[in-house]
Amino acid sequence: MTKQKPPQVQTFFSPVIGAFILLVLLSGGASIAIKFSYDELPTFWGAALRFGSTTAILWLLVAIRSTSLPRGKALLVSTLHGALGIGFAFPIMYWGLERTPASLHQIIFSLAPLLTLFFAVLHRLETLHLRNLIGAIIAVTGIAIIFSATVSGDLSIIRLLGLVLAAALMAESSVLIKPFANLDPIAVITVSCTVGTAIIVTISAIVREPWILPSTAGTWWLLTYLSIGTTLITFVLYLYVLKRWTASATAYMFVLIPLVTVILATSFAGERITWLFIIGASVVLVGVWLGALLPTKPKTSL
Repeated sequence: MTKQKPPQVQTFFSPVIGAFILLVLLSGGASIAIKFSYDELPTFWGAALRFGSTTAILWLLVAIRSTSLPRGKALLVSTLHGALGIGFAFPIMYWGLERTPASLHQIIFSLAPLLTLFFAVLHRLETLHLRNLIGAIIAVTGIAIIFSATVSGDLSIIRLLGLVLAAALMAESSVLIKPFANLDPIAVITVSCTVGTAIIVTISAIVREPWILPSTAGTWWLLTYLSIGTTLITFVLYLYVLKRWTASATAYMFVLIPLVTVILATSFAGERITWLFIIGASVVLVGVWLGALLPTKPKTSL
């Protein structure tokens, strides 16, 4: 007598699904925590402290685990991943977020699956279809609706474009690292964070920011959450998921994170969400779903 297969529900509650859900929940409050950190820390220096703390912890883990660092092409790609996805993307993101509501910032970053798909196509890792282009047009339309709902004297188009650029840099970095997803994530992140931190510190020095430490317990807690919760843990979770899913499917996190961010932004940051914003956000998410996340039906051979 053969044993019956376990129920399908067990497949849904797999480790990778659990890691993905935790990744979304931890990432949802990052933009709000960053905006709160502006009260005490200079923009780029705050990012440097965040990734500098993470880098120190990572090197400690490397020493304890006797982890072998990437070599050859893997080292080059890890370096590029850190330069693009951390060193340049996060300073631009921190700068753009200064005058952008956290909820709007996260909606813009929900374009990441589409951006990731387009970069994956350029790298010949995935195929572009007509629905991808239609989805992109729908998503851009949604962004336009959101902008019309939130436009004011305090909202900068240049900074919004900066956020789009930051999302594009992160998308490209994820595509670059995808072929090396079988490497030890701690080793990859250590190299990436080291390179990224060096670039951010350099940017902070160029603009002559004061290098100060937080003076309040609240800011220390924010920094701890950002450096460990939304950087160290989420990077490990992200590479863990990326190793088992496609690059564009992993980027689905950027569609779900805004839901968490909007709830937190209205509850703790005092942001006002209008119906026009909700409509625009829904249009963006539909566009991203259609363009990057809707499964493609395989062609049947005759």
